[in-house]
Amino acid sequence: MADQDDQDSKQGQAPVMNSGQTSDQAPIPPGAPGGAILGGDLQAHIGRQLRAVYDEVASEGVPDRFLKLLEELERKEAKKS
Repeated sequence: MADQDDQDSKQGQAPVMNSGQTSDQAPIPPGAPGGAILGGDLQAHIGRQLRAVYDEVASEGVPDRFLKLLEELERKEAKKS
């Protein structure tokens, strides 16, 4: 790995690492065990938080400036037809 780090440094590129990996660790192959695993309670909590944020954003109205842009686009499209 040291040779690869030296080659990457010489080429101006950082070595590619998995999330949470430091340069002195061997790369973790995709699909290999050992990645971070979240418990069911934590996954459920994250899911609830994501849904709450999504629902809040989805319920917001479309800003007037976007509505005006859409109307202008529709007018221009209608003129082409």
